[in-house]
Amino acid sequence: MFPLIIFMFLAPFEFQSEILVYGCVDKSIFILARQSNMAGRGGVLHGTWDGYVPPECRPKPRILRLNPKLMWEEAHEPLHGDIDTRKPCGVGPGMSFANGVLERDPCVGAIGLVLVLLVALASRVGSYFEVVRKAQLEIKLPNVVCVDAKGLEVKKNDTVHLTTSAQVQLGKMLANAFLQIGI
Repeated sequence: MFPLIIFMFLAPFEFQSEILVYGCVDKSIFILARQSNMAGRGGVLHGTWDGYVPPECRPKPRILRLNPKLMWEEAHEPLHGDIDTRKPCGVGPGMSFANGVLERDPCVGAIGLVLVLLVALASRVGSYFEVVRKAQLEIKLPNVVCVDAKGLEVKKNDTVHLTTSAQVQLGKMLANAFLQIGI
């Protein structure tokens, strides 16, 4: 999919605790449904990830991911490395999203990232692409936001996959969209 991400905010799921008295939650769960840009192709060149992790994507103990064995573990780049095993994974928007939310709203508690394996959609196939994009931009549902990444920098010789810096920027855009909803 050309850089256009629909992000469904299912968080926060509140778990009862003393912290709720102060308006905070123990854990917020986010589903990262994706195409290749959500999986993270930032820093991947000739089938290999360069290993660079931008500061905005560094791991933190309060950022978790649900691994393929359905166990929570500390999240780190590449988030989808052991899930999307057919393609090389690098930096995606997930970690910069989670770090951005934590920095601006510490009351979200621990952030749990649930990675959805594959969402199939043909990339840039004729007029179909524009029809789908138009429908995505017109979605008007509670707690569902379309974050349009069109215009972000894509890799050289690639019309689809975002650069590492664009992945970080997209993560920040997703964090801003979530925080503006005010769930």
